[in-house]
Amino acid sequence: MNKKEYSSAIKKTPFEYLRSKQIAEIMKSGLIYDEMFKKCVIDNELPIVSDQRRKEVFNVVYDRLVSLDNFLLNEFINSSISTSKFILVYAIADTDPLFMEFLLIQYREALFGKRYISISDFDDFFALEKEKIPVVASWGKTTLTQLAGGYRNILVESGLGKRIKKNIFVDKPIINPTVVKHIESRGGKPFLQAVLGVK
Repeated sequence: MNKKEYSSAIKKTPFEYLRSKQIAEIMKSGLIYDEMFKKCVIDNELPIVSDQRRKEVFNVVYDRLVSLDNFLLNEFINSSISTSKFILVYAIADTDPLFMEFLLIQYREALFGKRYISISDFDDFFALEKEKIPVVASWGKTTLTQLAGGYRNILVESGLGKRIKKNIFVDKPIINPTVVKHIESRGGKPFLQAVLGVK
């Protein structure tokens, strides 16, 4: 996993699957960052109404996708929806250490235990992280509430969870074994242990 700064970017740009696929296709065409920025932000090929929002979405999604190697980028574009969405969750976890910790602590516990994540589980997670991480401690209640909403969005949109009333019931997906092995080979075993329960 890459070392990244703790960020609350997920609160505004959670899963963004379809836009991520668009940007991945453009990335695969061989354009460099500046050319992609022009195409997506200036020419508005995403399309998003606000200039600021276009920049925000493009930069967050680009940072996620650039963490993938060519094999995973190809699989993200061409695999089944289940495997493709799983790769995007991996890219998010690989670039967002707080979300990765959430998967390791709360998602994995739900996978092996009560099978769901409650609103209080999100609260408990952020309370714990506030004690350990100064930047998280500096975030207010609104930011943490929005961040919890972003995490819930990722779990539901990716197929890792189903929303039933206020709880997210975990749902282990069926993933292409070649992709699982590849993620493990590049240091992603903690991610696989968290979301698939691999040994």
